[in-house]
Amino acid sequence: MSEWLEAAQAEPKPPLGTPPSNLFFTYQKPDGDSFLAPATSVDEYRKLGYTVTGEQTIDDSDAFRAVVSPGTETPPASGVESTEATGTSGAMPQTPPAE
Repeated sequence: MSEWLEAAQAEPKPPLGTPPSNLFFTYQKPDGDSFLAPATSVDEYRKLGYTVTGEQTIDDSDAFRAVVSPGTETPPASGVESTEATGTSGAMPQTPPAE
């Protein structure tokens, strides 16, 4: 457990400084729901009544995406699937003029 996590879980006191930009905390809302957000936001979330339940060091946006949304980089099963909804701009084709 890092000194940042210990400080986030303790009673409010003067800050240690600015946490590293790659440090993220798991915040728990009063209703029990939890989410991952930057450690730099800890003061704001604690004011809202959230608690800090864990920490993770995440070095880049690809690693963050893998943690919070696993599987988003996985291609469709065939690797080339497309549908009418994704294969076009979504515009309806023009109707041919009446004769």
